[in-house]
Amino acid sequence: MQNGNFIRMLTRMQNVPRWDEYAPRFPDNAASHSFRVALFSLMASYLEKADGQTSVHRLTLLGKALFHDMNEVITGPIKHRTKKEPTLHAHIQAMEQQASEQLVALLSKSLQPAFTTYLVHAEDDSPEGRIVEAIDTFDAMLYARREARMTESVFFEQKAAELQAVLERHPLASIRRLTQSVMEEDEMSHFIENVLMMDTIRRWKGRFNTIDDNDATHAFRAASLGIFNGLIESEKYGVTIDIEEVVSRLLCHDLVEGTTGDVLGPVKHATPVTAAAFEAYERAEGETLINNLPEDIRAPFRRFVVEAKDETYEGQMVDVIDKLDALIKMNMERKLNGVEYETGYRAQLKKVQMTYENPSVVFFLAYVLHDLDYVTS
Repeated sequence: MQNGNFIRMLTRMQNVPRWDEYAPRFPDNAASHSFRVALFSLMASYLEKADGQTSVHRLTLLGKALFHDMNEVITGPIKHRTKKEPTLHAHIQAMEQQASEQLVALLSKSLQPAFTTYLVHAEDDSPEGRIVEAIDTFDAMLYARREARMTESVFFEQKAAELQAVLERHPLASIRRLTQSVMEEDEMSHFIENVLMMDTIRRWKGRFNTIDDNDATHAFRAASLGIFNGLIESEKYGVTIDIEEVVSRLLCHDLVEGTTGDVLGPVKHATPVTAAAFEAYERAEGETLINNLPEDIRAPFRRFVVEAKDETYEGQMVDVIDKLDALIKMNMERKLNGVEYETGYRAQLKKVQMTYENPSVVFFLAYVLHDLDYVTS
C-alpha cells in the first residue's frame, strides 16, 4: 500500500506540459486540462440527460476524465501525431497501459478496481469513455481558440478550425450543443469561458512560491482527492456517501472566483460581519454564473457552485478536502520554502486534526501525509 506515492504522482500532473512546443500565451499542463475535461464532461452528462440521450454512470465518467492522462507523469507528454504514427502506435499504447497499471498498483486493494477503470480503461468504447474522448477534443478546441484570439497564431487558428469541424459532426448531442454554444457565443458560452479561465486565477498570492498554483490545478487535485477519500470512506469503512456529488462540488466550488478573484482567507474572514458580506457577495455572483446555463441543468450546478460547502455530509467533505489540498501544497512548499509555509502548515494541520473525524481524513493524515513527508517504496 503506497497511497501517499499515488498522491505524490498526482501532484506531478501540473509538471506535465501541453502545447509547450508552440510557445502558447497561456501555458497549459495535464492537471489544468484534466480539470477542464472533468467539468465539461459533467456538463455533457447533464445535457445528455436533459435531452433524453445517452445514459452514463457519472462517477465513472468523472473518474475517467480526471485520470485519463495521469500515465503521462511516467511516460511524459507524447504528441498526438506521434501517438498515431502506425509504426509506434502499438508500442506507445502498451507503455501507457503499463504506466497506468503501475499507478493503480500503488493504491489500497479496495481502491484498485475503480481506479483500474479510471486509468487503464479511461477512453474505452463505453458511453463514459466516448464522452471523455470527445471532451478531450472539445477542450483542445477551446484552448486553441483562446490562443488564436490572443496571439493571432496561424497554427492555433488552423487547429481550432480543424477541431471545430470534427466536433460539429460528433454523434453525441451534448458535444454538438457545447460546440454550438461556443461558436454562437450564447449565454452558456460565458460559463464555459469562465471554466477555461480558471488557470489564470493564481492562488497563494502575497507569498513567495516555489510551486505555482492556480484554481484549475487546485480543483483538479481537490476533485481527485474527492474520489480517493470518497472511495476510502465507502469501500474501506462502509460509510454511505455520494461520491459523485462530492467530486462535482469540488470541481465547481471555486468557479465564482472567475468573477471575484481569489481573495485571501484572512481578508474574507477578518470579522464575522466581513465574512457574512463576502459570503453574500459570492453567493450572488454564483447565482449570476449559474443563470448562464440552460434552465434544465441549473439545479444540480447550483448545488455544485453555490451550495458546495453546505451542512450535508458531502458538503463537509468538500470543506475538509479543500483544506487537505492546502496541506499538500504547503507540505510541498515548506521543504524548499520553510520561512513562508512552515508555520501555516502546522496551523492548518492542527485545525484539521482538531475539527474533522471523518474516516478518510484520519486515514489521510495517518498514511498519505506521512508518505508525502517520508518517501517510501
